[in-house]
Amino acid sequence: MKRSLAVIGVGNMAKSIIAGITSSDINVSCFYLFDKNLATYETMQEHDSFVYSKSVEDAIAASDTVLLSVKPQNYPEVLDAITNVSGYEKKLYISIAAGITSQSVSDKLGGATVIRVLPNLPMTIGKGVSAICKNHAASADDLSFVDAVFASAGSTMFIEESEMNRIIGALSSSPAYVFKFIDAICKGADAQGLDGRALLDAVCDVVIGSAMLLKSLPDTPDELIKKVASKGGTTQRAIDTLDEYDFDGIITKAMIACTARADELGRKDD
Repeated sequence: MKRSLAVIGVGNMAKSIIAGITSSDINVSCFYLFDKNLATYETMQEHDSFVYSKSVEDAIAASDTVLLSVKPQNYPEVLDAITNVSGYEKKLYISIAAGITSQSVSDKLGGATVIRVLPNLPMTIGKGVSAICKNHAASADDLSFVDAVFASAGSTMFIEESEMNRIIGALSSSPAYVFKFIDAICKGADAQGLDGRALLDAVCDVVIGSAMLLKSLPDTPDELIKKVASKGGTTQRAIDTLDEYDFDGIITKAMIACTARADELGRKDD
């Protein structure tokens, strides 16, 4: 079945989703785009199926499926606008805002079907990981469509919505931890008289290669650490130092804080 897709909020994540769809065989006949900032359209590669709508209402009225890609604080305004459109409750809504439940969006949209998705930044280069909530009231066709949309820009996994806030720290926020880790390695090189900026590409390759190796083997991360760190050697000294400063505990605390913030956003939405 051909779908017409309204995209409300055309930021980097939405652009990546659109690019994934247009480069695949997903059956979307037309994209009705709306963003308050008209300049955001300037970086988009033109496509015959793009229609630039004058308002949220125009985009919703013309579509059967809606991607809500606005910041959580803008949801009330956008949802209010949607309710001005005849038949708005019969459309499928895809929500990618952190901390906002599919039920709360559905309640404000007259019981409409809402599928909540958590994408991450690597989606912008087609290497994203998206967690899709299992909406048990949604049709198989709707779930299959959403899965295909996000798989077009990376990989997907289905989870229960009760797990969503806890998985943000593992999937959506974690690229920031990786960037910070890479930055810390480069700063460590600087501290020893090397040019950390010149080493950035090499360090990125080390991270990519290490992750690919871990995915290709049955070994656990701990088993691979032992393969790199010889007893009494240089790597083991480094690992001992990370353990001394509770590296694992710091990451766990960061993830718990991430979940707590998502819970706070959810309470504000209630």
